[in-house]
Amino acid sequence: MIMVDKILDDIEKPLRFSSQQLRLATSSFSHLLVAGSFGDIHKGTFMNGLLVAVKVLNSSSDKKIEDQFLAEVTTNGRTHHMNLVQLYGFGFDRNLRALVYEFMHNDSLD
Repeated sequence: MIMVDKILDDIEKPLRFSSQQLRLATSSFSHLLVAGSFGDIHKGTFMNGLLVAVKVLNSSSDKKIEDQFLAEVTTNGRTHHMNLVQLYGFGFDRNLRALVYEFMHNDSLD
């Protein structure tokens, strides 16, 4: 976990959100959009009205999940393209691994 924290600290973008911020934005992860193999995606709204899709990775202790998390944060955090959803930030602590993406309307996650 120390290595992951070091990598995350070295990333300029995206933003790091606390578990509490993500729980508030998603009403405790109550609006499920999609259930996936690596995690569930929930709709959320921040205090400023920004709609987001929050991908909560399934298991915080599994090495595959940690690798998936790091790959998405380091790659998507630096990639910006009009045909890709933008990674706004992430949540990373003992109990939560989450990725915060821009929300796409019309049930599209492409």
